[in-house]
Amino acid sequence: MAADEPVDDTEPADAFALVGNETRAEILRVLGEDPWSGLSFSELRSRAAPDMDSGQFNYHLQQLVGQFVRQTDDGYEMRPAGATLYRTIRAGTFNRRASVEPFPAGFDCYFCGSGVEASYDDGMFDLSCSGCSHVYARTMAPPSAVEGVAPDDLLARIDQYNRHNMLAFARGVCPICVSGLDSEFLPGEEAWTEGAERFDVFVRHTCDHCGNTHYMTVGLALLYRPELVCFFHERGLDVTSVPHWELPFLMTDRDVTIRAADPWEVALETTYDGDRLELVVDEDLTLVEQRVVENV
Repeated sequence: MAADEPVDDTEPADAFALVGNETRAEILRVLGEDPWSGLSFSELRSRAAPDMDSGQFNYHLQQLVGQFVRQTDDGYEMRPAGATLYRTIRAGTFNRRASVEPFPAGFDCYFCGSGVEASYDDGMFDLSCSGCSHVYARTMAPPSAVEGVAPDDLLARIDQYNRHNMLAFARGVCPICVSGLDSEFLPGEEAWTEGAERFDVFVRHTCDHCGNTHYMTVGLALLYRPELVCFFHERGLDVTSVPHWELPFLMTDRDVTIRAADPWEVALETTYDGDRLELVVDEDLTLVEQRVVENV
């Protein structure tokens, strides 16, 4: 098959059935170690199944060609779908279990003052208050995220991973399927997320393609606006590196004012180092007003 020959769509069940075989799984493992370097048939067979008859090995290899593997003049190499599957398997998403007992997250709850704890189980990282159970983060992550990782490193990883996803949402791109999103303000009581009753308003991002839905506070939705980043940077705080759950204006509604709800106009007014930043956005999250007040 030529490298640029088009491949027809495959039903999901058929695609997964292709790798439900030990030999094919081993072929993907070998190719996945260096996915963009081609291996000849003989070299691939010697690494994946040296004791298997060449005809039988070729049968299994050809089952993968087109969907997960590409045949080129240099041999066989991964297609993007194969590389994605290999990395997912390496992460342990499908076949490993891991757990981390609750440990202190390094800050106190903004609602009751109790210590916040982090834990991991069944593919889910949880950051919640030990007193009132308010959830600060609930993140799907593979076992590789926590295996052999010190608590501080785990917190730093989850913070940056969450930021990666939140930035994509805030920029109108689904981090799962890379489709466009619909974004809107939503009263807290209408938000389907834990602890929503403690907030006046959320920003909801919805992907009509894969069904992904994400709720975030107004502060989180505006976190990477240059006006906000520069305001804090000029006063000695890098809001792109401090764990986002340690910034109260991101985790609460205390700095948020709803100026209007039809159409929406929402203000974020936060103070740092004696100065105040005011950002006002409309229902499309377009900045309509900005002001810095010094020495408030």
